[in-house]
Amino acid sequence: MPVWRLLDTPPMSAADNMALDEVLVELRGEGRTPDTIRFLQFKPRSVLVGYHQSLAEEVRGGYCAENGISVNRRITGGGALFFDENQLGWEVICGKAFFNLTLPTERLFRALCLPVATALARLGVPDAQFRPRNDIEVNGRKISGTGGTESGEAFLFQGTMLVDFDVDTMLRALRIPVEKLKAKEIDSIKERVTCLAWELGQAPSLDAIKTAVRAGFEEHLGVTLAPAGLTPEEWERFEERRGKFHSMEWIDRVKPRAGREMLHSSYKSEAGMVRVTMAVDLARQRLRDVYLTGDFLSFPARALYDLEAALRGQPLDQDVLAGIVGEFFASGRMAIPGMGAEDFLIPLRQALEKAAIARLGLPLRHCDRISVTNGSFAEVLAQKPSVLLLPYCAKLRDCDLRYAKGCRRCNEGGCTIGPAWDLGKGRRMRVASVCSFEDLWSELERMKRRGETAFVGCCCQPFFAKHVDDFARAGVPGILVDIDNTTCYDLDQAREAYAGTFESQTTLHLDLLASVLNAAHAAPPAEEAQP
Repeated sequence: MPVWRLLDTPPMSAADNMALDEVLVELRGEGRTPDTIRFLQFKPRSVLVGYHQSLAEEVRGGYCAENGISVNRRITGGGALFFDENQLGWEVICGKAFFNLTLPTERLFRALCLPVATALARLGVPDAQFRPRNDIEVNGRKISGTGGTESGEAFLFQGTMLVDFDVDTMLRALRIPVEKLKAKEIDSIKERVTCLAWELGQAPSLDAIKTAVRAGFEEHLGVTLAPAGLTPEEWERFEERRGKFHSMEWIDRVKPRAGREMLHSSYKSEAGMVRVTMAVDLARQRLRDVYLTGDFLSFPARALYDLEAALRGQPLDQDVLAGIVGEFFASGRMAIPGMGAEDFLIPLRQALEKAAIARLGLPLRHCDRISVTNGSFAEVLAQKPSVLLLPYCAKLRDCDLRYAKGCRRCNEGGCTIGPAWDLGKGRRMRVASVCSFEDLWSELERMKRRGETAFVGCCCQPFFAKHVDDFARAGVPGILVDIDNTTCYDLDQAREAYAGTFESQTTLHLDLLASVLNAAHAAPPAEEAQP
């Protein structure tokens, strides 16, 4: 039976833990160290963003600094997580030959999650199971998230064991506007995650958890785990590497530039979120700069940076960019479990469409707040949109028509629905308030039945990113104008919004909406727009 090392490191800072991760997988990839199961803990408590995530998009840096929460970046992909001193991390650092794999697959993820599910059963949580693509859940609630990376002939696969869960601190450390959260909204998070303390009534000791996890890996991998420390070579390289992971160059390495000339788009697939941030040279019609970020797992980790480099300087041409992205995936230069080239091309096309809108005279900062479905901006305008759809969440919270289809157009201070209603009626559009997720799709179906060819609507960009495919399937050409203030996605209340019970208030961009409606009113009909 193969003998692997059991490495139980003491609590360390996030920077030191990340440095050791890189050293362990690197030296194993060079064939210089043994296959290893590692336990890790964090002190002080930490927020860790995934390898491809932007710190500014994911973390409340001010709160973390004020409350002694360290911030760092993992060498693996995935989403941002909060890791306090009660949590236990586990890692597998192993030669690829052991599993006869060249790149991690769902089969590997399952093989490395099952030992932890078995450990949970030993601890008294019998319903734990692997959830594709890379989580462990208990009755539908996540108890362990995982991720991985590779180096040479080895890979590192790591996961967290949620022993206890400080929801309040996690929400404040990550970029969620918790000052507006109510108790019931915090409770909604508990419906999607769980921890040992919640499942068992109290948290087991870390020693008991480690014993169970050790037994799970020995059983499923058919190995014997022998406790041992770091080798002299690992210590030496660890000391050399620590400075890199303590530096802001590493921690804040994914930093899409902000500014008026930047365009943003995102797409939510089942495997994760892909965000595109690009700067364009409109005069030369070139892609000046591009950043691809998100919470996905990429193998090899740096492949995404190589793809960004290949895209920079290219013409603003969908076919050219699609060819580059497609070649990266087809040639095996980049592999992302559960994702393919199209998951990146969808947000790239959205961003290119925003750049194209600028040709009609709108400034880029306005174009960035416009999304289009079932056609280009110009094509939708040519359809002469005849319907304006407005979200109920922009009505005043105490309005007796907040959850109704109509509006009195009372133009009460702070409500942007009335003025928007006037904008639509002034252009002889049918105006309707969308009262729920299902009501939106009913409105689109109603449009098709009535022969109404296109619409203008208002929604937050996270909603559009999540439902790009749904809008496409609905088949109705439309222009979506972004809304402002704290949305249901910011407050983790998407479910309430879908049901039509979201209680917070948003704001419409009336000037931008007026610009879009003016452009639609002035555009020639589709038959006249044909060459």
